[in-house]
Amino acid sequence: MKSKYYWVIAALLFTYHLSNAAAPSTMVAVTTELERLMSIHGFEVTGIEQTADATAHVEGDELLSRLHILLENFNYVLVQTPDRKVERILILGEKTASAPPPAVTQNSNHSQPNTSSSATEIILPTQRQGTSHLVTVTLEGVNHQKIRQSLLIDTGADHVVLPTSLITKLGLNPNTLRQRPVQTANGVVNAQAANLSGLWLDSQRLADVPVAFIDDQRLGGQALLGMAVLGQFQMTIDDTNNQIKLLTP
Repeated sequence: MKSKYYWVIAALLFTYHLSNAAAPSTMVAVTTELERLMSIHGFEVTGIEQTADATAHVEGDELLSRLHILLENFNYVLVQTPDRKVERILILGEKTASAPPPAVTQNSNHSQPNTSSSATEIILPTQRQGTSHLVTVTLEGVNHQKIRQSLLIDTGADHVVLPTSLITKLGLNPNTLRQRPVQTANGVVNAQAANLSGLWLDSQRLADVPVAFIDDQRLGGQALLGMAVLGQFQMTIDDTNNQIKLLTP
């Protein structure tokens, strides 16, 4: 009798193990899977056409995890509602090998890039300005001058865009800056281009950051954090906690 019960229990345990085993990942068409998730969860996707012909492995049923795996080969912005539901996704484009991640160091005592293969998550508090978000960063000039500056997150801008009044404050010579057109969310404008020694996101330092200086009046008192920085990260805007999360590859 004991032997009979033993085999029944063993069979039940084996069945339970099989039913709870992790399901293998599945290869899917990214566009098709995004459309399926949109219809189920009711969020919007801008730039979905950029995922045409792309495939990816997906696994699990948790939405955020599934989306991050699905879009791991793309630069994108994910916006959540106050109750942490996915509201919309902005797909900026496919990641390219020619765009290396920024050199990131933990503090000013380190001058060499961080070559660790592990991902780094940077979390910054945000302030709302209408439907837009502001973050405060530290700009580092040529002689290590440091200026705290609020930047408007602008995925339509190519560069970090600063007012021309900061040129000399950052130790730059306006006569040596390069003239070039710069794309912003409001169109193409002429700017003076340079590279900052560093840009600090909390305690993380990005080295040799391209910036564009535009006349103060044209900027209307704003400064922009553009894709020269944002495009190197997977970015999530968390409106519930008023913060932005930047994850390095």
